[in-house]
Amino acid sequence: METSGRQEVTQYLNKQFYQIHESKARFRVQQGGTRSGKTWACCQYIAFLLTDSPKPLVISIIRKTLPALKGSVQRDFIHILQETGIYWDGVHNKAENTFKYYDGENNVEHLVEMLSVDEPQKIRGRKRNIALLEETNELLLEDFRQINMRTTDYIIMTFNPSDPVHWIYDEVIPRNDCDLFITTYKDNKHLSPELVKEIERMRERDVDYWRVYGQGQRAVLSRRQIYNNWKFINYKDFPEADYIYLGLDFGFSNDPLAICEVRKVGDKLYVHEICYKKGMTNQDTANFLIDNGYNDTLVYCDSAEPKSIEELKRLNIYAKGAIKGQGSINAGISLIKEFDVYLSNESKNFIDEYHSYYWHELKDGTIINKPMDRMNHLQDALRYIVYSVYSKRNDFFVI
Repeated sequence: METSGRQEVTQYLNKQFYQIHESKARFRVQQGGTRSGKTWACCQYIAFLLTDSPKPLVISIIRKTLPALKGSVQRDFIHILQETGIYWDGVHNKAENTFKYYDGENNVEHLVEMLSVDEPQKIRGRKRNIALLEETNELLLEDFRQINMRTTDYIIMTFNPSDPVHWIYDEVIPRNDCDLFITTYKDNKHLSPELVKEIERMRERDVDYWRVYGQGQRAVLSRRQIYNNWKFINYKDFPEADYIYLGLDFGFSNDPLAICEVRKVGDKLYVHEICYKKGMTNQDTANFLIDNGYNDTLVYCDSAEPKSIEELKRLNIYAKGAIKGQGSINAGISLIKEFDVYLSNESKNFIDEYHSYYWHELKDGTIINKPMDRMNHLQDALRYIVYSVYSKRNDFFVI
């Protein structure tokens, strides 16, 4: 990897750099524990391409939100460009979050753009040669599919394997054109002995946590999983019920609109995912429900969105605000646990949420009775129905 007289792009490379560089796969996946150096190595590799590629490149570095992107991978990338002497104000367009670099030896100009999936018009509206997906497990499957369709050469993906079930394991890793690399803090030769000792203390505190963040291995963090006894059947095998209800959790840019169907038969709940999609307006939602035969079905919505609920009513949707209040989240979870829950096999996103819906864990390993605010959109929609319909407080409907 000589640069033929050009200034070296980087020094002291970790092995992740060589893994990415030597791979010929379309999907180059870096699964790693904490402080494994995977993000830094990916930024080094992109900086290397700027001084080595004989053809002009458009490279997109993507994370779920812009603040998270700026505070992590963008900061590292700028630092590497500064270290290697190829960063100056004219290179970095801070308003557009882009970097342009002209390689005089190869007579080509490259563009690196920083994008977040909460800017869907940018993700879906342009093509690129290479994409780096940082913390890929934060992205939805639909986000990945849109990026994949618009990436011509290859995609580099990094993630901590903290989600026991995720679309990465189903949609990417089994593919013949995917190379999976698993690394740990031991592969980062720049860590201080003090930091290594701090990381290794995790082994004594929590075996499951150590497996994920220390060893970079996929794990089921079962002590934290909120539900662990649901059953899975095909939707066509759901029994008939006297009533069918829908739960709806609003979303648009950052979060998807999530809708689920629930029917109760005896002490059993039968749950089916109806919709899980970003960019849905209230008009889109009403059209979707009517087109799928749910225009006469009672829909319990997040009562924090009264304007949207009123708009749905005016669009001929039987919408109500769900019961919410202090303690209603945990009360709803407890109520759901009183039922035998059957989730349809077709509910792909809901199955992911089921396996990834955790109680919050403090730094000392204590698990507290508070759900983590992630992977919960369909869980919230389910809770709106169950707590509003089957709670003893159901005379307090929010209209």
